[in-house]
Amino acid sequence: MSVRFPQFMRILPISVLLAALALPALADRVSLKNGDRLTGSIITADDKTLTLKTDFAGEIKIDRATIAGIQTDKPLNVTLKDQGKIQAKVDAAESEAKLSKADGSVIAVPPAAVTALRDDASQQAWEREEERLHHPRLNDFWSGFVTLGLANASGNSKTLSVSTTGSAVRVAGKNKMSLNFAQLYASQNTTLPYGATANRINGGFRIDRDIAPRLFVYGANTYDYDQFLDLDLRIVAGGGLGWHTWKSKKGYFDVGGGGNWNREKFSPITGPVTRNSMEATISEEFSYQPMSKLKLFERLTFFPNLTDTGEYRFTIDSSASVPVSKWLEWNIGFNNRYLSNPLMGKKKNDTILTMGIRVSFDQSKR
Repeated sequence: MSVRFPQFMRILPISVLLAALALPALADRVSLKNGDRLTGSIITADDKTLTLKTDFAGEIKIDRATIAGIQTDKPLNVTLKDQGKIQAKVDAAESEAKLSKADGSVIAVPPAAVTALRDDASQQAWEREEERLHHPRLNDFWSGFVTLGLANASGNSKTLSVSTTGSAVRVAGKNKMSLNFAQLYASQNTTLPYGATANRINGGFRIDRDIAPRLFVYGANTYDYDQFLDLDLRIVAGGGLGWHTWKSKKGYFDVGGGGNWNREKFSPITGPVTRNSMEATISEEFSYQPMSKLKLFERLTFFPNLTDTGEYRFTIDSSASVPVSKWLEWNIGFNNRYLSNPLMGKKKNDTILTMGIRVSFDQSKR
């Protein structure tokens, strides 16, 4: 038994198909001044660049100066110069931008009054970043690196060397916080006496606050341990004033001066020795990126002893790094610690030279 459909039901699928073909595909349209026309989804736009996601080329960036018109088929988050943010469809030409809101009202403004266009995902990301910029949390805006070096030999010689260095900097508004750490341990089992041949750890933190465009105050606290200097612990706490001598996108050069309190505890064979002293502080810090593939850093701090005049110490920390990938860098680092009045029989100078791959991180940028 055959079933016969009414005539209109046989015609309906064909009419629906023809109507679908006649409807233009939903897409945002960008018309360029040279006559070209691009379609896709507008991700974001500001006064310089528009980002369009296309089916044929993915995300492309278009210079706003080359755009003659913009039409959107869906509402975007539109930021106006004097009216804040609204949601509206956009029909913009070179002379006027018409913004159609969900309630049916239309706002006509000069194109220059539209400062930003964003889809919902971009708007949410932008608002999160604005919140981070204006109300940063302690875990925001950190950048730095961690380096691990390991060397081992066996057979006729048995040696082991482990070194680590780390640095982290957080700049938020007028405040800057710095953390640093360096460690070296080496041992050998080739000739007597067996055991450690180097064992050093040093680290510290510092807080800077700008009180003028170039002038800043700082406070610092550092710690040192050196087995072969018989140094159980050196604690240094102090602060002072600094001056931003030079600062640009490529780097900076700061100088500073102040004072601190130094407590050193030694444990030689003859018995423990504790020394307390006041010190002056003279420092300079330099960071420079002469090219995208090279980063340079150097810090020198000089500590004249005010309690035992004529004695002094100084520290040098420097590094050079070249990016290998997004997260990895090849790095060479040098740390030097000099003490003019060590215990009898001990050398005045100790250095650490490291070379290898380091993991870097940077959450300070948008």
